[in-house]
Amino acid sequence: MTCPKCEHETIKRFGTYGKSRIQRYRCKDCGATFAEPNSGPKRPLSGHTTDFDRVVQVFGLLTEGMSIRAISRLTGVHKTTILGLLNTVGTRCASLLDAKLQNLRPRYVQADEAWTFVHTKQRRLTVNSPVEWGDQYVWLALDSEAKLIMSYRVGKRDGLNAYEFIGDLSKRIVNRCQITTDGLDGYIPAVEEHFGIDVDFAQLVKQYAPPRTDGPDWFRPSSQVVAAIPTPITGNPKMERISTSHIERANLTVRMHLRRFTRLTNGFSKKLSNLKAAVAVFVAWYNFCRVHQTLRVTPAMEAGITDHVWTLRELLTA
Repeated sequence: MTCPKCEHETIKRFGTYGKSRIQRYRCKDCGATFAEPNSGPKRPLSGHTTDFDRVVQVFGLLTEGMSIRAISRLTGVHKTTILGLLNTVGTRCASLLDAKLQNLRPRYVQADEAWTFVHTKQRRLTVNSPVEWGDQYVWLALDSEAKLIMSYRVGKRDGLNAYEFIGDLSKRIVNRCQITTDGLDGYIPAVEEHFGIDVDFAQLVKQYAPPRTDGPDWFRPSSQVVAAIPTPITGNPKMERISTSHIERANLTVRMHLRRFTRLTNGFSKKLSNLKAAVAVFVAWYNFCRVHQTLRVTPAMEAGITDHVWTLRELLTA
């Protein structure tokens, strides 16, 4: 072995470093210290030294709806380490979904938004609060038959995010399909811009009763839905398929498996980047790892994207 600095062969052992006790060497001529090239163990998650079995355990608990602090107590992994792993895996899952969810051929698509917030609820924001604080929504587009989440987005509930969300969905679908959304006005110009006339588009407009105010202070139920009006917008949608039931059930799955979406707890996201990473991990796990109860296979298998149920270990190393 030669010194990488002066290229002399006058080297000697100079102790070890790291948990794996990688051998270090020192050059007698120039005094430089170094290790053998690629002498360290290959790690599935570059930049992280956490044992991979422990990483799999962490994400197994994370995708089952457990909070960061609870996972830290059970596994012994520090919460800062868990968040670092979450951001790394979240970036990988986002890239995986972008690559795999292509050339889709759904017949019926349902889209909706689920509310959450970052750091502070909207009504408690101040003029100096960062832009990313306050209300945030996860936008989901679901194949009503395969139960595949084809597209997702995290952002405010406004026309700009509706435009970007529908634009991403349109790039993944290669056939004419029927799309149903709620009554958000931003969907109409977005679908018209990205799909044109090659879509059957309808909205399910819900009407709500006035909220009840006769209960105690702690009891504030949401307004009750008194009517749901199917409203065709573009093309010739089938009236019996104008529904958002499947995507609303998917929203429940989000709230059951992501602690950040559980109401009336302190498990909410403190940073928007952590929320986006958590949603990416959930969508990838839901599509490729979670066997749907009615399908008996994963949504990715039902949609023909893969031929087997992915393990969590396989997802983390994909």
